[in-house]
Formats: sequence, C-alpha cells, structure tokens
Amino acid sequence: MAKKRRRKMNEGEKRVLKFFIKFNLFAIPLYILLAINFDFLPLQRAVADITMFLLHNAGISASRDGLLISIPVEGGNWGGFINSDCVGWKSMLAFAALVMATDFPARKKLMGLALVPVIFAANLVRIFFMFFYVSSWGLAGYEFVHAVVWTWGLLFIVIAVWIWWARLYPK
Repeated sequence: MAKKRRRKMNEGEKRVLKFFIKFNLFAIPLYILLAINFDFLPLQRAVADITMFLLHNAGISASRDGLLISIPVEGGNWGGFINSDCVGWKSMLAFAALVMATDFPARKKLMGLALVPVIFAANLVRIFFMFFYVSSWGLAGYEFVHAVVWTWGLLFIVIAVWIWWARLYPK
C-alpha cells in the first residue's frame, strides 16, 4: 500500500493559519463573557441614554422606562429593549481580535484598537436607525431591516474598518 505524501504548506497558507489561530485566541474573551453571562448594564444604560438623545434631536417623540424605549406608531406604541446584544460588544471584541491577530507592529495595532469607538458609533447609528425606521415607515419590514440589513451591515462595517486600517493606516 502506497503512502500518501503530505503537501507542505506554502508561506501564504502558513500566514493565514497563523492569523486564524491568533484570531481565535484573541476571541477567547468573547467566549468567556458569554459563558459567565457578563452584566453589561452600565453600557446598556449609556446606549439607551445616547439613543434617547439622538431620537429627541431628530424630533422623534420617544419615552423611556429603564432600558425600554418606546415611540408612537399607528395604533399605539412600539418599544425596543436595549439588551446586552444592543451595545455592540461582540462587534467591538471581534474588531479588536481582528486587529490583534495581524502581524503588524504593536504601534499600528494600538492605532487599530483606537478605532473601536468607530464600531461603537456604528452600532449606535444602527439602533437609532431602527427607531427612525419604525417611526417613519411603521413596523412593515422591521424584521428584515433589523435581522438582515443591520446584522450583516454591522459585520460589513467591522470588516471594512479593519481592511481600511490594515491597508491605509501607516505602519
């Protein structure tokens, strides 16, 4: 019986494998926070405060009870609860893991980590937009916009900011 020869990985494949291993190691905090059911309440309150500020400045009549933000819609009110998934922590940690998994020098990585607030701001825009959408167009299409457009949209933003940083930011 003939032995099957293993093909050696080329340098590009080794770099990709190294990146994925490092990315998964830097993603461990995400899994730990999920496992211990970390309390994001202070961040949830901050997101609710900022969302209310944005809604009021946009002229949208909103009320708040704790973490529940309500806006008037045809036939009553509609509310959105600012839960831990609404604060963008997974996207921010994923972005940080992407930055740290690269082979760039520490200084460039620090510059990349300084972009984490951009991901947070994009998440705030996402939340504001969902209330704006419901206020402007009602609940029709809400699930699609929330689940598809913004879930995939935030992922796209994370990857786009990371690629921009990796390619354009000086080493």
